[in-house]
Amino acid sequence: MNENDKTKKNAEPGHDPVSGIVSEYRTEYRRIVWPSREILFKHTVTVIAVALMFGAYIALLDGAFGFGIQQLIQLVI
Repeated sequence: MNENDKTKKNAEPGHDPVSGIVSEYRTEYRRIVWPSREILFKHTVTVIAVALMFGAYIALLDGAFGFGIQQLIQLVI
């Protein structure tokens, strides 16, 4: 259905635009290909592992910069 057909359909008297939207939503929802349980689990574990690695990296940098700044402060005082 091209844009002209949609415009004509919506212009018809008695046509409810909400039901058209809901109908399109249902059609698109049926086309979704959901991941398998195995794939979902693997991707979840990957995301958690990467987040933990980045968190550790940032914590390491924070500690190193904090230590460096403390040393500079002690050097000046």
